[in-house]
Amino acid sequence: MIKSLLLSTGLLLFSAAVQGSISIAQSASDENQQTIDQTNLKNLYGDWVFKGGFKDTSFSAINPAYKISQGDTLLVQLWGGVNFQETIVVDPRGNIFIPKVGPINVLGVSNSDLNEVINKSIQRVYKANVEAYVSLISSQKVKVFLSGLVTNPGLYEGQSADSIFRFIDLAGGVRRDIGSMRHIKVKRNNQIKYDIDLYAFLQRGELPVMQLQDGDVIFVGPKRGEVEVEGEVGFEGKYEIKDSTANLNNIMSAVITNDKATHITIIEPQHNKVQNGAVKEITAQQYPINSTDLNGIEVEAGALIKVSSQLKPTSISVDVLGEHDSEFEMVLPWGSSLEDLLNRVEYNKLSNDKAIQLFRKSVAKRQKEMLDASLSSLEQTVLTTRSDSTEAAQLREAEAGIILQWIEKARQVQPKGQVLLSEGYDPTKIILQQGDQVVIPSKRNLVMVHGEVLFPTAIAFKEQMSVKEFIGKAGGATADWEEMNILLQKPNGDFVKIDEDNLKEKDLVKAGDEIFVLAKPDMKEWQLTKDIFQVIYQIAVSAAVVVGL
Repeated sequence: MIKSLLLSTGLLLFSAAVQGSISIAQSASDENQQTIDQTNLKNLYGDWVFKGGFKDTSFSAINPAYKISQGDTLLVQLWGGVNFQETIVVDPRGNIFIPKVGPINVLGVSNSDLNEVINKSIQRVYKANVEAYVSLISSQKVKVFLSGLVTNPGLYEGQSADSIFRFIDLAGGVRRDIGSMRHIKVKRNNQIKYDIDLYAFLQRGELPVMQLQDGDVIFVGPKRGEVEVEGEVGFEGKYEIKDSTANLNNIMSAVITNDKATHITIIEPQHNKVQNGAVKEITAQQYPINSTDLNGIEVEAGALIKVSSQLKPTSISVDVLGEHDSEFEMVLPWGSSLEDLLNRVEYNKLSNDKAIQLFRKSVAKRQKEMLDASLSSLEQTVLTTRSDSTEAAQLREAEAGIILQWIEKARQVQPKGQVLLSEGYDPTKIILQQGDQVVIPSKRNLVMVHGEVLFPTAIAFKEQMSVKEFIGKAGGATADWEEMNILLQKPNGDFVKIDEDNLKEKDLVKAGDEIFVLAKPDMKEWQLTKDIFQVIYQIAVSAAVVVGL
């Protein structure tokens, strides 16, 4: 019976998807819930850096600029008058020892100069016929403290030449809420050795060359300020500024304005509304991008920067898909209605102009938000429902696993954003938007029958045949009628619920309709059936957005 429920669920999800349904659910476990809570924070510029891309890769010893340090391992090979090959570790004084040659100091020698330094020392003993080749096998292992506002402070091991990105990544990254990516210090013996701004790496690819030593401390300081950026930019969210103010041009260069951006509005921060003990109104200043020197504008911490386009469009582009003989992209004046577009469509004998379909991106977004909330509510019900006995708890656990798997599959279905054009709608009232898609379906002299029937198939349409008769042509339902949920879908995406009153109605089914036969689950075997089907039917209804919205 559980299998029947999942099949019914899958079919209904499919039918809802055809008319633009669907959703993405929230995570199911406590661990995932923590992740969700963090993603509810505003996007943070540069937050994508610490996603595990550095911690899995350590230093490669081929870097020619690397300076030899204590603990590094070298492969020393001599040939000619002397044959010698051995791996040697640089001792605490910075020396390596070669028999009959003695100690050679290599501390601070660059990797690229290593052979030259070794050969000069050998030639003091062997004047001729002895050559040497030295290569750096691995750098010194070091243990470094991660302190300050990282996710998991502690002591971490790596190579002395590893970047601070790797160590910070090992510590879980900079804390998103209060940690700074612009005030990171490397301390040695309580003295600042390096002062690092990771935005220099993100924006210009600049990273100081450094070699870490045992006991070094990488300290991540607190943020000193942020501004929020929204609108016509490549990045929307929080941007950390290094001091109490920042240059507007530097910020815009980082977040990247879109081509259609024309103006920047700066709304001063909330803390500025009190001045000399008196409350003042928060002000906003707008600047045209093309005629303003952004380098001359300083933005305070806490400000909101809105990048907008002040150019009013004069026309829109609408895709016209499906069965027709006109162009597949139409450009219409701004404010045109669906009737204006349909008057330009050249229909052919296969065009079904009675089942016009309209798809809209804003509707798809709205559907997704509503359905997300519905599935999230169901998920919370599944995870928090208590049981009165051990047997009931075991049943709940089995149910929860299957439901959560269904929710995971539901996440993969993307909304299409169909606006349901109900019978008798007025096309002059529907104002088209940029990016709309209008579909002219083909006339089909078939009726599709899906679901719990013996032979799911397409059946040639015949007048005066009822839903029950079409199901009979598909071999009949696999169970009694009272154990079935039956839905009739019209070409325009509308659904009709079939019950005992209209099951045998002769003029209900038309050419191009589809019939879904869904099994009713056994309520005794599935404790959460009611909650599940409430959400499933809400999905179907929410996906069909009526014209008036």
